[in-house]
Amino acid sequence: MRRILVVDDEKSQRESLAGFLKKIGYEVMTADSAQTALAFMYSNPVDIVLSDYKMPYMSGEDLLREVKARHPETVLILITAFGTVENAVNSMKAGAWDFLTKPVDLEQLESILKAIDQHLQGRHHTDESHAGQDELDLDEFIANDQKMLDLLKQAKRVATSKATVLITGETGVGKEVMADFIHKHSDRSEMNMVAVNCSALPSQLIESELFGHEKGSFTGATAARIGRFEEADKGTLFLDEIGDLPIDMQTKLLRFLQSGEFQRIGENVVKTSDVRIIAATNVDLTHAVEIGEFREDLFYRLNVINLHLPPLRERPTDIETLMHHFLKKYTLRENRNDLSVSNAAIKKLIQYHFPGNVRELGNIVERAVLLCTGNEITPDDLSTRDAKMTIGTTGKLKDSVKDLEATLILETLESSKGNQSECARQLGVSERVLRYKLQKYQLK
Repeated sequence: MRRILVVDDEKSQRESLAGFLKKIGYEVMTADSAQTALAFMYSNPVDIVLSDYKMPYMSGEDLLREVKARHPETVLILITAFGTVENAVNSMKAGAWDFLTKPVDLEQLESILKAIDQHLQGRHHTDESHAGQDELDLDEFIANDQKMLDLLKQAKRVATSKATVLITGETGVGKEVMADFIHKHSDRSEMNMVAVNCSALPSQLIESELFGHEKGSFTGATAARIGRFEEADKGTLFLDEIGDLPIDMQTKLLRFLQSGEFQRIGENVVKTSDVRIIAATNVDLTHAVEIGEFREDLFYRLNVINLHLPPLRERPTDIETLMHHFLKKYTLRENRNDLSVSNAAIKKLIQYHFPGNVRELGNIVERAVLLCTGNEITPDDLSTRDAKMTIGTTGKLKDSVKDLEATLILETLESSKGNQSECARQLGVSERVLRYKLQKYQLK
């Protein structure tokens, strides 16, 4: 019997959906918030999460990203009364199975669940018959560029150590993939790698997310929950966008790195966790230290081993290899195995500057597979962000890069209708970094 977790802060909606799902044969659990859902799922695995989109503290989309990071096999469907095309697209990109609007069409929901059942059943058989092959695929890091290959050799060498690793590089270069590569080649590979995006969490929830809390320790703490440090015990904790961690939390992280000790919010008991820390950032932490936004002692604690991932534009030999990887992935998913790519389209990709790096390449190929009407992807099917700018009169590279960055920020701000929070999310930076860039380039 499939297990479904219904997440909604409205009791009537939660109970109504739960009643219907039980009636059609599912084992149903409920949660009144995203935080409660995540705490429940830590010790109670579920097959499907059916979540409201608009909830306090953590939205359904926030929950989606956390579920995909912690429980990648779990399928999630989002439901909202505030459905828009933009929300739907963002949710599907983030990994949602489907996106429904209120009032929920129960026949449509049942049809979606049947499709998910078939998918999960097929995946179960595939996992049993190809377990060894899947295990090998997970360890493969797609690269041809010599700089990347040398970097992978270095990563494999340090994987078995206990040293903290700091992975740096632009947004979208694959920092989390590198962290996963290190974890899989470490002595902790049999345990969890828990990922936390420090820039995606509200500042008032970061301490609870990392260290956990006791019931009633603050408003909204309706149940006790463990934090990521406990969850990752004996495994690896990946702290993404570490440069966005508030100063007060930097102090508590430093204490943990020095002693291995921490406390849950609202609890006096000192706990310990045996966890290997891998951190990542797309900002210059040395500059952040200089301007007082990042603790120098924490920087040195994190920067024991530094792996810098070069942007995709600096390793053009990887572009075609990665393009074929994404093409295979999405044509298989969309049942379009007859689809190929023209030489002209490949040339266009190789000549493109990829401000969004590998993540952007994946999105471009996915969009082309979905929208291409013929049997061959042409340059016209590739939706790249051609820079609409005038190159600086100096002709210097750094001035051209600044122009490109300013143009990208303007275009993203326009597409997000002036919403700086959404603009920062799409760019993969914190709101603080976005405000700094807006002021730097006088883009108010």
